[in-house]
Amino acid sequence: MSVKLIYTENMRIYEATIVTDALVSAFQNLIPQLSPHSPLPSKSDLEEIINSDNTKVFLAEKDRIIGTLTLVFTKIPTGNKVLIEDVVVDDAAKGKGVGKELVKFAINYVWSKGINQINLTSIPERIAANRLYQGLGFVKRDTNVYRLTKSIIPI
Repeated sequence: MSVKLIYTENMRIYEATIVTDALVSAFQNLIPQLSPHSPLPSKSDLEEIINSDNTKVFLAEKDRIIGTLTLVFTKIPTGNKVLIEDVVVDDAAKGKGVGKELVKFAINYVWSKGINQINLTSIPERIAANRLYQGLGFVKRDTNVYRLTKSIIPI
């Protein structure tokens, strides 16, 4: 079983399978709303992501693309791991259930693959996002997340 497409509240949620100019434009609009200092993905970046066996990009669309979510799949010795990344809803569509429907779509997709655990991270300042994740059953873990940035600590 694979989740391919849903319609809800006049919104369509689906897996991106091809990179169009509209998709590139949507990411150029959405990524700065999520992470203002991140570089914008090029058309070839998006093609690489969408064509990867390890990632799935889901889109929410009304008259245009208004949200996105990426699933990252990793197979490691302790099992299959799935991470939800880069959940972003256009500022004009926030508070209208777009993020919730994207996350529910992703959860159903992962469950349909026989994987029983999904991880995600969210900074504490994203209060509405954290409330959404907890409301959908995600439990805050007692763990440390570390990042090493080359520009900060040369090795």
